[in-house]
Amino acid sequence: MGRKNQSVPVTYIRGGTSKALFFHEHDVPPPGIARDRFLKRVMGTPDPLQIDGMGGSHIVTSKIALIRPSERPDADVDYTFAQVSINDDFVGYSGNCGNISAGVGPFAIDEDLVKEKRPGVSMDPKIKTQEVRIFNTGTNKLLISHVPVDPATGNSLEPGHASIDGCPGTGAPILMDYSNVVGGALNKGALPTDSVIDTAIVNGVEIEFSICDVGNILIFASAQALGIQGNERPGDLDKDAALIARVKELRGKAAVIAGMCKDWELVDEQSPMLPMVTLVSPSTDPEFHLQSRLFLDNKCHTSMAGTGSICTAACSRIPGTIVHRLMSEAGLQETTLKIQHPSGSIPVVVISKPLNEGKVPDFETLSFVRTARRIFDGNLYIPDNVKDCFPAVNGVNGHTNGVSASKVGENPITTKGVAKFVSGLEYADLTVEVQDKLRLLLLDYIGVTSAATVFSESADSLTKAIKALNAGYDGKGNQASIIKNGQSWSAPLAAMLNGALSHSLDFDDTHAGGALHPGVSVVSAALAEAETNTNASPQDLLTALAAGYEVTCRLGVALGNGGYVLGFHNTSTAGIFGAVAAIARLRHAGVETVENAFGLALSKAAGSMQYLANGSWNKRLHPGFAAHDAFACVTLAESGVVGAAEPIEGRYGLLNLYSSTGATKSSSSSTTSSSLSNLCLPFLKHWEFLSTAVKPYASCRMTHGPIELAAQLAQLHQARGKPQSIKISLSQTCYRIVGEPTDNKLRPQNVVDAQFSVYYQTAVAWLHGNSGLGWKIYDYIGDSAVHDIIDAMEVLSVDSHVGLESSLEVVFSDGYTSQLHLRSPTGEPDNPSTWDNTRVKFMALATGVYGEAQANKICNAVKDVQNVGVRRLMELVR
Repeated sequence: MGRKNQSVPVTYIRGGTSKALFFHEHDVPPPGIARDRFLKRVMGTPDPLQIDGMGGSHIVTSKIALIRPSERPDADVDYTFAQVSINDDFVGYSGNCGNISAGVGPFAIDEDLVKEKRPGVSMDPKIKTQEVRIFNTGTNKLLISHVPVDPATGNSLEPGHASIDGCPGTGAPILMDYSNVVGGALNKGALPTDSVIDTAIVNGVEIEFSICDVGNILIFASAQALGIQGNERPGDLDKDAALIARVKELRGKAAVIAGMCKDWELVDEQSPMLPMVTLVSPSTDPEFHLQSRLFLDNKCHTSMAGTGSICTAACSRIPGTIVHRLMSEAGLQETTLKIQHPSGSIPVVVISKPLNEGKVPDFETLSFVRTARRIFDGNLYIPDNVKDCFPAVNGVNGHTNGVSASKVGENPITTKGVAKFVSGLEYADLTVEVQDKLRLLLLDYIGVTSAATVFSESADSLTKAIKALNAGYDGKGNQASIIKNGQSWSAPLAAMLNGALSHSLDFDDTHAGGALHPGVSVVSAALAEAETNTNASPQDLLTALAAGYEVTCRLGVALGNGGYVLGFHNTSTAGIFGAVAAIARLRHAGVETVENAFGLALSKAAGSMQYLANGSWNKRLHPGFAAHDAFACVTLAESGVVGAAEPIEGRYGLLNLYSSTGATKSSSSSTTSSSLSNLCLPFLKHWEFLSTAVKPYASCRMTHGPIELAAQLAQLHQARGKPQSIKISLSQTCYRIVGEPTDNKLRPQNVVDAQFSVYYQTAVAWLHGNSGLGWKIYDYIGDSAVHDIIDAMEVLSVDSHVGLESSLEVVFSDGYTSQLHLRSPTGEPDNPSTWDNTRVKFMALATGVYGEAQANKICNAVKDVQNVGVRRLMELVR
């Protein structure tokens, strides 16, 4: 009796001097965090030995290839290459591996993925070959593989007499044609900086280097300039920590110049794996033309990357580059370039046309020969902690003529999948749990927004400005209410003001996995549309809220904290899609209309984190802008305006453009919440938004853990007096947003500064507790007692903490030390808000705005909104 564990079919293939797991793409989770988690877990990452996975603890064996039939007319298959880090918790998709690409053709042929059989180019007239056109998704370039085949069976042929250095034995020669790969990484040609030589200060010394983008993007520098001869063994180079640091600094600074990252010290996070660094030197053997040492993932490659050899060959034909300078005279003349590497050499055929104008020649031929071997087919058991990545449960079956054991379902993170969900969602689909959560969040939204009209210092200015924008509105037709304003404006402008007010106190709901505030854009848009849409029922409102919240939260999770790495505010970049979903659902829009509205929303998605520089009110306006612009997007789409295709998952779509951990980039789960739900789970069966938390404190959610810990420790040790020191430990992401010791965090000058200062929030909690302060917490911005506590603080970024996890250690003058740890603050799924405690928060906020009697009426109306109706509710809150 065989095992019944959930599994996926997999093939293990050696390509050149590397090995990879080959999957049919529909057998793995869709692009996003779910896929990243699965692939890292499969390899056993992060772990130097990768002992609990298939990785071989070496960069050349920690590779994965995802293959699918191509829909492109010029390609047979699409190939996504994934380089899984070993020690670090990320996976990169933005490049290609030349060695592994040699295994794609044989796999495609043997799995019956190549429908049109075309003869290939053969290096031996006795060997029949088949051409396989491969579209590499990481570089958006076409590769041509000429695969030896068995005339009798049509399968790929493995036995042969070709040998490659770095791999024992021989095999059938696979000719890889890379002549169409110029500019694949950045789409800026072979020289992305338009310069043959760039310079950077590395370890205090100016280093010259060339950046070349052909096959993969590489940085070429002289080995001697980096302090080595160039013929050292990889193991010795890896042990030279100072050299590895210099190589990383060169990579980081070159990546900044190329526009691939913003901070060179964060290059491994912002641009993992690529660009690669290759240190070149004159060959020590006259048989070869150049010597190389290629560095990938901060380690020296034991041979030479296939794409690295292609890029080296191309760069050798560009006069003035580092490679051209160090190339032997014979190497400049011959068509077969022989590159010496630690395991031997790799020959590359490079034929270029003579230069006419410009710096870069056209390449007629860029090709090299590899061998490949199919090592095994089998079933890979899925570990329990990543089983939820899969929308369907697979049986225990292997490949059968290329037919996968899994079911191919609609990928919910594609635009069409999301649009189908929005258009097809019905009130009957909402479970009791979903409806209860929506009413709770709606109540919290109204309470926070109404309080902002009284307590927010920006309320008057925002109201005055948006009222001026509304002055041109003719007042005809239905109008939407402004919460606690007594006025009704056009729906888009009402949504803008309500959205801005609702986010002004930073007291609004949060979703930790998406690192955003979902309600402020979604509810603002939904209430304005529902009130002005005479066909909208209260049941429609709840259904629209469900659609909007779910879209916002799922996209937020997909963007992850990578959005913040690039300086974007997920609340608005994801929020506009949620607002579009809510409005579209209230208007009963069809799938095509929703898709076009999403396509238009992509061009409106915005929200810069630059507001942190001076505590500006931009942040408060972000959800207001999103809600306002969503009306334009849906209305345009309803009128037949065509939006961009694949605005969510496309190459320049939301996930790739607005996050460093997008659909085809790397992702580090260490920068996201440990409780992230998986986007690949089917809609309706999994509601991501149910993890949305109601905030107990009016500050950035990332400060809430330390607030709770400080209040607890202060109460426990009241008799000990003022602490001598306080040490706060945060995750890397939280530290970056609220913990860096900048002047405006150590001494906040305004409310926004204080909202994003873990120093200020912790100090006030230590002195005054965490209960009942509400907005009064900001009365202490200039308090010297608070400043004294802040001066005793140290805030640390620790790798062991993820998401909202935090620790607090306090040392008193007598040497006594006390510490507490909190995995997640109050309101998160493991300690969720209830209707009763949300009502307490609402009444505390709304009683001072409406009076107790009116606040009670509003609370009761929200709880029974499906019967009370939208317009009656809005009459109460206006």
